[in-house]
Amino acid sequence: MLAGCSAPYEVPTDHLGRPLERVQPKVTTIDAGNLDAEEAGSSYVVRRGDTLFSIAWRFEQDPDLLKRRNQLRSDLIQPGQSLTLKGDIPPEPEPEVQPTPKRLTPPVIKAEPEPLQKPKPKEAPKPAVKQKPKSQVKATPVPQLTGWQWPVSGPVLEAYSDKTRFSRSLQLGGQVGTPVKAAASGRVVYAGDGLVGFGNLVIISHEGKLLSAYGHNQSLSVKVGDVVTIGQVIAKMGSTGTDRVKLHFEIRKQGKPINPVSLLPKRKS
Repeated sequence: MLAGCSAPYEVPTDHLGRPLERVQPKVTTIDAGNLDAEEAGSSYVVRRGDTLFSIAWRFEQDPDLLKRRNQLRSDLIQPGQSLTLKGDIPPEPEPEVQPTPKRLTPPVIKAEPEPLQKPKPKEAPKPAVKQKPKSQVKATPVPQLTGWQWPVSGPVLEAYSDKTRFSRSLQLGGQVGTPVKAAASGRVVYAGDGLVGFGNLVIISHEGKLLSAYGHNQSLSVKVGDVVTIGQVIAKMGSTGTDRVKLHFEIRKQGKPINPVSLLPKRKS
């Protein structure tokens, strides 16, 4: 049997008889109304999954003005690219006017008679090789905006108001898996979950600088670049990014939220 060679352990007596000092835990609360309401700094670095429209949506800017401010030739952006969010916006370039070319009278050249040559024997014509026409990939045209419809038939859980960022929309009820339909014809400019507070989100661009958004979906049925028609299924209802099954439905004009009821047909009571 082995005997321990170390000194016996002694209980510290420094604080015996003294009251314990209690440290109150620091509690941090998050205002859901300001969630993801990021203050636009002087610039923003593009992340994977971002699109020009999702960045404009995040900072409540007009996508066309954001594009002009950064002098982009197209809507395509790359991760790591820096975009300016504040500052002067260059004026739209004026169309170039091509000058009318002057007609020059060619000088008259007298043709000299060529010496007579013996005719060469005619060769048999070679069969013509048919060339296949080059296939051109054309972008699908966006259907004309003919009107609006409700994206789901569920009840209005929360009406539009200007109280918070997320209240400038309609919160519509429904069941998990209920088809979400495009409220108007347009092109999908964002489809993902990169915007905090919206869950699985679809943003569609329409004529007249209008955007419509559909958030908290269980799954998405479209991708960026798809052309959709009014009434087409674009997602299924869910509760991603929120505490219950509902659809966050929002419409913006030139980057600013407007009341969707002003565009939607009146529901039958």
